[in-house]
Amino acid sequence: MRKYRRLMLIGLGLGLFVVIVLMLLSDVEQLLHYALGFPWWVMIPALALRAVNWALRFVKWHFYLRLVGVRDLSAPDSAAVFLTGFPLAISPGKAAEILKSFILFTMTGAPVMATLPVVAAERFSDGLAVLLLIALAIVNLAAHEYWPIVLICLGLLGGGIVLLQIRPLCLAALRGLSRLPLVGRFTHSFELFYESSYRIVLLPNLIVASGLGFVANFLDGVGVYLILVGLGLPATAETFYQALLVISLSVVAGSLSGMPGAIGAADLTITGTLQKLVGLSVPQAGFATLLTRFVQLWFGVLVGGLVAFVFRRKLFPESLESVMQAHEAAQQTPVRERAVSLGD
Repeated sequence: MRKYRRLMLIGLGLGLFVVIVLMLLSDVEQLLHYALGFPWWVMIPALALRAVNWALRFVKWHFYLRLVGVRDLSAPDSAAVFLTGFPLAISPGKAAEILKSFILFTMTGAPVMATLPVVAAERFSDGLAVLLLIALAIVNLAAHEYWPIVLICLGLLGGGIVLLQIRPLCLAALRGLSRLPLVGRFTHSFELFYESSYRIVLLPNLIVASGLGFVANFLDGVGVYLILVGLGLPATAETFYQALLVISLSVVAGSLSGMPGAIGAADLTITGTLQKLVGLSVPQAGFATLLTRFVQLWFGVLVGGLVAFVFRRKLFPESLESVMQAHEAAQQTPVRERAVSLGD
């Protein structure tokens, strides 16, 4: 557990560093000028839209859990685990998010490797949804220079979907792995991971999840649009599609970077795109980026941290540490010698 706390502290430190750099590059005096003239009531609907985004993503999360066999988890408990994932996501490579699978194991007994794909699948379906939103914005803005991003990412995601759907090939690959001296001990874990992944990416399930992600990320675009209008941009369709493209590109950049909470990558993408596409000055773009990232990231970290604290006894029982240690020990032991099964 200490390891994961350190990872989250690294993310927090990096986030603070990026905020300070952004403020310095944008000119603190100019940022104060824009802050004094900004209609702060705009943040209320922007944060409310973000909360609706969470509600839609929670529906997707709970839907995924049922797909992988977790059916005895109540909606309130599921929501607590889901919200706790927000601060976990600021760890490098989102490594601490694996804790959600261990928490689910202590609550329901669901195999860790069976629920782990749910964490990745959330990002996967959001990626498809965001690419569709980018395409929508490109068409309406005639910003054709962004098409390569859409096509390359769609090709990679589509290739992954097709590969997972070719069941005989994947099972044959798993059988091949079982014969390798070092990797073979993890074959059962890989099988559980693949079975869950296969169910998640079946076309009907993928359509439902991507549809929820499309609406959720669309609302994020509305939130950024409200911030831009608050900065003085005209309340036009062009401004809206610019906001939609800005936030969607930041999601793609953050995902590809692997940075904790997309810190740095998303911030730079938002700032740069606002300058190039929207025509904002450096201080304006910096101020808009700080507001957008608070709504998109730090608001969730605050809420998730509060939920984790309030429900800490249920989410992080004393047994969680021993469960994680036993799971790690089991992974180091050949399958036939394992005395304890933790769903690996």
